[in-house]
Amino acid sequence: MADSRWPISETRAAYVVVVTLLVVLAAVVAPIAWNLGSTAADDNPTVQVVTLRGGTNDANVNAVANTLRNARTNDSVAAVVLRVDSPGGPVAPSEELYLAVNRTAAEMPVVAYVEGAAASGGYYGIAPADEIYVKPSSTVGSIGVIVQAPLSAVEQAEQVSGTYVRSGPDKAQIDQDRLREDLERLQRAFVETVMTHRGDDLSLSREEVANGRTYLGTQAVQNGFADRIGDSEAAIEAAADRSARIDGDNYDVAYTTRQVQVTLSIQAAAVDEVGGNTIYYTDTDTDTDAGESAFVRPVRYYAVWGVPVEATAHREGGTDE
Repeated sequence: MADSRWPISETRAAYVVVVTLLVVLAAVVAPIAWNLGSTAADDNPTVQVVTLRGGTNDANVNAVANTLRNARTNDSVAAVVLRVDSPGGPVAPSEELYLAVNRTAAEMPVVAYVEGAAASGGYYGIAPADEIYVKPSSTVGSIGVIVQAPLSAVEQAEQVSGTYVRSGPDKAQIDQDRLREDLERLQRAFVETVMTHRGDDLSLSREEVANGRTYLGTQAVQNGFADRIGDSEAAIEAAADRSARIDGDNYDVAYTTRQVQVTLSIQAAAVDEVGGNTIYYTDTDTDTDAGESAFVRPVRYYAVWGVPVEATAHREGGTDE
């Protein structure tokens, strides 16, 4: 039975634009190409600059994770700079990004540079970095999670039991109380991760961290979400200084070739504000294939600054320097 605190009828009245990223080609991210060329001696250690521009979706995160894996197994790489401009994205790939950065930081210095934004899942990913550099105009924070569920599935959940044969009483059911419990569980895990990695530097309480606010770079340095104001060169120098393998200026800087591009389209969605959390429901009235297919759309959790973002990618060459 629907929770009276989340009246479905009210969700139909509020609409937002949800940006969805669609497949434009068979979405297989091309292998990361290493650009280790330098005028310096071949035996010089290397600071690897790894760039994430865009959402923390599967394609972008897989590309970054593969690059970090190559860095960890490349004897010439002594430190990593993670250059980020990301509003976050689905929780699952955001967690993958965090795990990849955390594993890398356990093996070599990692310095994050927030080129534009590191918000929500984007900030989640850089939390394990040894230092976080920002510009005054950078945006960081937005610690929080939202959930997206098919509206028709929520409205028609009770009809499922009379229409389908189920293997158990909870199979194919969307329970609003359970959605909220899962949302809060993911939120606590997100906040705990930030407190684990940044707690000693933060001047904010756990409750203030969890409120979902974003901060400009200067504010982020003041409250502990970031460490220093600086550009990418400052971040590279800081990463080199942190490496015991690098002596002075005797190091190379390497970039990767990016081959990920996203394409945008628009979809409508209903919104239900509940206790500071936002629940997004897909509006099947805009669907060309509504009805039976509505029951197979998954519930998705997002750590994103703004509205939910989904992404796939197609290949595009170009050196990201």
